[in-house]
Amino acid sequence: EFGHFIIAKISGIKVFKFSLGFGPRIAGISWKGTEYVLCLFPFGGYVKMAGERSQDETEDSQRKGEIEESIPENQRFDKKPFLIRTSVIINGPLMNVVLAIILLTLVFFFSGIATVSNSIAEVTPGTPAAFAGLQKGDQIIAINSIKIKNAEDISKIINSSRGNPVSLEILRNKDIFDISLSPEYNEQYERAMIGITLDIKIKKLSVIDSVKKSIFTTGEIFVLIVKGFSEMFTGKIPLELAGPLGIAQMAGEAAQFGFLNLLFFTAVINIFLGFINLFPIPILDGGQILILAIERIKGKPLRP
Repeated sequence: EFGHFIIAKISGIKVFKFSLGFGPRIAGISWKGTEYVLCLFPFGGYVKMAGERSQDETEDSQRKGEIEESIPENQRFDKKPFLIRTSVIINGPLMNVVLAIILLTLVFFFSGIATVSNSIAEVTPGTPAAFAGLQKGDQIIAINSIKIKNAEDISKIINSSRGNPVSLEILRNKDIFDISLSPEYNEQYERAMIGITLDIKIKKLSVIDSVKKSIFTTGEIFVLIVKGFSEMFTGKIPLELAGPLGIAQMAGEAAQFGFLNLLFFTAVINIFLGFINLFPIPILDGGQILILAIERIKGKPLRP
C-alpha cells in the first residue's frame, strides 16, 4: 500500500486516507491533509485517493463525491495521464518485490550461503571411491587433467564419464597423487557416481553481494511461482492455495526454524503476492491496469 501511496503523493494526487488493515479504526492521525489509520483486521490495507471511481451509489458516497468534486483536477487520480495512473497502481506489486529483496538481503548477509567445496566429506563403503582408497578430507583438484574451478563440475564430469575410467588428481596432507576409478550408474539418482559426498561450507557475503544474491534469488522464486501456476492450470499438479490462516500457520512453522528462516518465508510470500496482484482480475491491481488500458483504447471511462 505504501507503493501506491508514495507514487500518488509524488504525482500530486490528493490522498484522503492511508489505512493499514480493515474494519474498525484502532488509532490514527491526520497530517498534511491525509488521515493515517490503523484498523482492527490486519489483512491488507488501502489508499483512498481523490478521483477514484466508486461502485457504491449510496447517499454517503454521493456526499463523498461532492467533496471530491471540489478537489482541483490536477490533484485527482481520474484526471491524471494514463502512465501516471498505471504507475500508481503497479507500484503496489513492485513494492512487494522490493520488500522481498530487502528481506533476502538481510538473510544472506547474516547467514551467508552454502557452497559446495572440492573436499570429500564422506566416502560410502562398497563404492568405487572406497575401493580406490579415497578418504575423508581429500581434495579433488583435477579430473582427467581438467582443473576443478567449480565444485559443481565434479559431478558433471563424473556423470559424463559413465562406463569409462576417470583419473582424479588428489591433494592429501600436502601430497598430490592420481587415483583411477570407474563411475557406476545409480538408478535412484539416474546418474553415474563414485560414492562420495562433498563438503559444504558457509560463505559470508558483503552487503553488495547480499543484494546481488537477493535479486537473483527473487528472480528464481518468481520463475518457480510462474511455473507452479502454469502446472496447476494444465493439471500437472493439484490446485492448492492457502488463505490468511494457512499462511499464518506456515509462518509459525517457519519461525520454529529461526528468525532468518521466517524472513525468507516472508520474502517468498511477498513475491507471491506481487505476482498474484498482477492477475487481470478487476479487484486486483492487474485488473485495474487492464481496465485503464481498455479505457485508453476506447477513449472514455467504463461505467461502474
